[in-house]
Amino acid sequence: MKRKVEIDDTLEENVDSAIEQVKEELINYLDENKPDKLPDLGNDLDYSGAIHEIVDGSVPIHTKEIEDTWYLYANELEEAYEHAGVGENPRENHGMAAIYYYVDAKVWEWYRNEAEEVFEEWKEKQNINE
Repeated sequence: MKRKVEIDDTLEENVDSAIEQVKEELINYLDENKPDKLPDLGNDLDYSGAIHEIVDGSVPIHTKEIEDTWYLYANELEEAYEHAGVGENPRENHGMAAIYYYVDAKVWEWYRNEAEEVFEEWKEKQNINE
């Protein structure tokens, strides 16, 4: 017997949403604090826990979406969990922890690669010269 199963691939959409929210958080931080250098993602932007909340909010909570994500991205999720160094069971908390660490890693990667450009654009809009 053959069966067709439809799988919703939402991981990259969740990552993109988290990154967009972190970008908004960065711009809000810049507007409120007017720093002269790019703020640190962990110490500055996440001081209030906002970044953790964004990442946590991008982790699916429904079993089907979690299982679909694991079906499609098991290797990547296991790798993210291992790199986080938090334990030996990537399916901890029904696999949600590994998804969290995957999204978190993607957010940090974006910040390392793109946040400086956002900061420079913000400075130009503020007419702030170095």
